[in-house]
Amino acid sequence: MADDDFAFEEVPPEKTVSGIQIAVVIIGIIIALPAFITGADIGFTLGFRKGVLSIVVGGVILTLIAMATGAIGAKTRLSTAMIVRRTFGSVGGRFVSGILAVACLGWFGVTAEVFGQSLREVLVVQSWNILPLPAYIAMGGMLMVITTLFGFRALQRLSELTVPLLAALIAYTVYLTLNQGDYSALVKDGMGQATLGDGISAIVGGYAVAVTIFPDLCRFSRTPKGACLAALITYSIAMPGILMLAMIPSIVTHQQDLTIIMTTLGLGIPALVLLVFKAWATNSGNLYFASLSAANFLAYRNLKAIIVAAGVGGILFAMSGLTEMLIEFLVMLGVSIPPIAGIYIADFMVSGARKDDYTGAVQKINYGAFACWAFGIAIAVAARMEFFALSGISAIDSMATAAASYLLFCRIRRDRFLKLAR
Repeated sequence: MADDDFAFEEVPPEKTVSGIQIAVVIIGIIIALPAFITGADIGFTLGFRKGVLSIVVGGVILTLIAMATGAIGAKTRLSTAMIVRRTFGSVGGRFVSGILAVACLGWFGVTAEVFGQSLREVLVVQSWNILPLPAYIAMGGMLMVITTLFGFRALQRLSELTVPLLAALIAYTVYLTLNQGDYSALVKDGMGQATLGDGISAIVGGYAVAVTIFPDLCRFSRTPKGACLAALITYSIAMPGILMLAMIPSIVTHQQDLTIIMTTLGLGIPALVLLVFKAWATNSGNLYFASLSAANFLAYRNLKAIIVAAGVGGILFAMSGLTEMLIEFLVMLGVSIPPIAGIYIADFMVSGARKDDYTGAVQKINYGAFACWAFGIAIAVAARMEFFALSGISAIDSMATAAASYLLFCRIRRDRFLKLAR
């Protein structure tokens, strides 16, 4: 790849691909063990009918957001970091890019530790374990760094290999479960106290960051329609399909842990090996997204050097065993990051698609954008604390509030400018 994989400029037309190819890469990154856990939890708690409804509704919401963010990425052919630079300012955009980098790198550290633990478990079962856990984290992490160094094309190849295998494994797990279990469990209510809104919140909140940084991959799409197709395939078909399949074994066996279910069905080693391999693809994506944002934050064009440095930092953090302390912080970012998408979508609606607006000179800090960002977060937090009722989905509350307030801000600013011009 180029040293910066087009982190600071438009992706050239000859490097673009189809929407279907974009979708395969995205699916390969976002569909991993956490997604299976989410699907199993929703099925166990809500039951099959409500679980399916929450996944479908959540998928539709995510699709609409991803279509908007992906189309912007395809239209401008710029990374998320470059898009927020236009919206938040040259200095303000670097700050926002830093937040995005921290979120993605944090998940890289968490997933690297899970990877190491899973790999060690596979070897322990086979009586091959001879190294301490940090060694497996380090080895896995370096594989992810090496893959990421080759950029978008490497993510594409890795996803093309892992996605079909993963879908086959889940489908076979469902087949074995239904063959050995009780079908009647699928028509019963769930075993938890959660509501349909809770299920939708889990889906949308879990993928809110992913749709915010959707331009990082959709900038490689040949057309905005291709980006919209990628969003449709990913969040209306693939993601709901995988989560629904993950629900069935949990409901039938009354067991929330999908890895335990697979082991009980005799799929222990193959399942663990594939999940380990899949974590490799997912975490390479996390590191790629983190590095794109970090490159803009640092204003440093050698993306390869940033990938290596960020990867080593993430590996060291994972090896320290402190990732559990990071989870709560990352969940908090799940509320604070979606407003970024709401604001840059609103800004695109107001400003149009002139590429010079994104690559040319911009103001240092757009204080209005930051005020709307803070307002969106505050409203979502207040609604979460039940001061008043909104959608019940914090990510949507913060995103919609930020977008609406930014549109209002732009309207007021325009009217004021017109009055001064008279």
